[in-house]
Amino acid sequence: MLCGLPAKILVAISFNTALYFMANLRRTPGAFFTFVVFSFFATLTMSSVFRTIAAVSRTLAEALAPAALFILMLIIYTGFAIPTGYMVPWFRWLNYLNPVAYAFESLMINEFHGREFGCSDFVPSGDGYGGVGGLERSCRSTGNVPGSAFVDGDRYINESFAYYAQHKWRCTPLPLRLWFSFLLIFGLG
Repeated sequence: MLCGLPAKILVAISFNTALYFMANLRRTPGAFFTFVVFSFFATLTMSSVFRTIAAVSRTLAEALAPAALFILMLIIYTGFAIPTGYMVPWFRWLNYLNPVAYAFESLMINEFHGREFGCSDFVPSGDGYGGVGGLERSCRSTGNVPGSAFVDGDRYINESFAYYAQHKWRCTPLPLRLWFSFLLIFGLG
């Protein structure tokens, strides 16, 4: 694992730099380095998860089934495909054990906190709307305020995902604990 760490650092920096600027995310140094840090922690944690699955399995075929189920759980219960408010209560715990969910929440806060996005579509629309003050129309996006031509990023992630700016760094300790836990299980395996 230690021998693979320099390669992971190099890949994480090169891939995340290209991804960050190609996706045209927030162009500030703080937001960029926060993105790199959370992405790197998620990479380390997921690497240890799959190492652990491989270590406790005897054959490749035996390792594929739990790995496939784990990937499916990661995708579904990250908070994007099914926002946390819409998850059924008996599967909500999968989101708490999902290291990618914590990285996703922090990265969403990193990108949307303190920003305003212009509305491109209003309801109702057409001739005769948007008169004095424009209070009779509203942006079609979640997080809108009637009469405003902008959507506040904080309101958007609060209403869409129940993510709050004060949770940005709260999402760091648990993935690190999961990483160390999986390293311990890997060592025992």
